[in-house]
Amino acid sequence: MNSPFHRLEEFVSPTEPEKSKLQRHFGEPRKIGRGQSIRKEGDRIDGIFFLLEGWIASSILLRDGKRQIVKIHLPGDLLGCPSLALRESGETLEALTDARISPIPNCAIGQIFKEAPRMAVGLFLSAQKERVALMQALAWVGASQAVERLAALLIDLHHRLSVVDQVSDGAFEFPLTQFQVGEILGLTYVHVNRTFRKLDELGCIRRGKGRIEITDQARLQSLAASTQPSFAGAFAWERLGKPFAA
Repeated sequence: MNSPFHRLEEFVSPTEPEKSKLQRHFGEPRKIGRGQSIRKEGDRIDGIFFLLEGWIASSILLRDGKRQIVKIHLPGDLLGCPSLALRESGETLEALTDARISPIPNCAIGQIFKEAPRMAVGLFLSAQKERVALMQALAWVGASQAVERLAALLIDLHHRLSVVDQVSDGAFEFPLTQFQVGEILGLTYVHVNRTFRKLDELGCIRRGKGRIEITDQARLQSLAASTQPSFAGAFAWERLGKPFAA
């Protein structure tokens, strides 16, 4: 796996001392079992979390009792940042696989800005990138067909997992159930099942147990491209520059 700080390294080029300063503010890593919650909506905000291993879902509960998954987090992501602006957590963080996280308490966040300002800039800009990703996800749900939404999700996961060396010959682990995919894309289980079959028939993907292989990336990306807002033309699939590298 690449550096756990690959998300920060999109914006800065941290030195080893800077990485050490940041890690000193991390709490002891803890294991989270699949299906366990890290924090629930309404819980007190004690800080954020750095995801070391595994997949985590960030979700909100709707008024009708349904769940909307608003983000799938992968290794290197920060968890719970939006709720820092609230008194109580506005989201539930739940492990979709066995996972490992390091907590970053509230008191440490200010110290990071003081002691490792360039790393703090990386944290800040990484959080802003998350905001753009959520804007893009809103476009998936609100202005595209089911096959385009699913294509966009698979391309996004493929890209993000590639960065952490978890894609081999176009294939990657896919622990999401079709019900969970529906919670991400705003589709019913039946519609998700039908849409997966459509991508199979188009020759875009090949499915195995808990695994997906992208067999025609160009075609899948072409389907996904129609879901992208104009501002995000190269956002999802190309690495950013490092405006704060110096």
